[in-house]
Amino acid sequence: MADFASAVDAVQCAVAVQDAIAKENADRPAGEQMRFRIGIHVGDIIVQGDNLFGDGVNIAARLEALAEPGAICVSSTVRNQIGTKLPLSFTDLGEQQVKNIAQPIRAYRVRSDTSPTAAPVSGSSLSLPDRPSIAVLPFQNMSGDSEQEYFVDENLALRAHLDKQTRANKS
Repeated sequence: MADFASAVDAVQCAVAVQDAIAKENADRPAGEQMRFRIGIHVGDIIVQGDNLFGDGVNIAARLEALAEPGAICVSSTVRNQIGTKLPLSFTDLGEQQVKNIAQPIRAYRVRSDTSPTAAPVSGSSLSLPDRPSIAVLPFQNMSGDSEQEYFVDENLALRAHLDKQTRANKS
């Protein structure tokens, strides 16, 4: 799980993570490929120590479950905050009724207008929102391999781990 100062930052990171994973997967057999689902929402949270709780976290987790493997799913709140700030398009998935959330959530699939391995877009300097905001990127280990249980909040950490795994697999 990771939190960001803006929805733009969260989506840029998510696209970069998915691009990095796609690049690593290009040389791997289908059975060895990693595919993460990423869900992003902006909402209120409760912080207790290192843990985050609340509807913002729950909705992001539900959006993650709606995403296809290797894809990013965002709420309408995130979609509205992104606007045209990033070279992305969105596929409207409609209103989704999700577990433990009373109101339906409008969900969107993020589609990058750049190549799958393109570098993240560095946007113009954006002002921070008046209120704190959060976007959550929960990762789920789909491989069953306990060594894959890690959370990444920066693309560099993911790349370092993937490079380590690649070296270990070649040994």
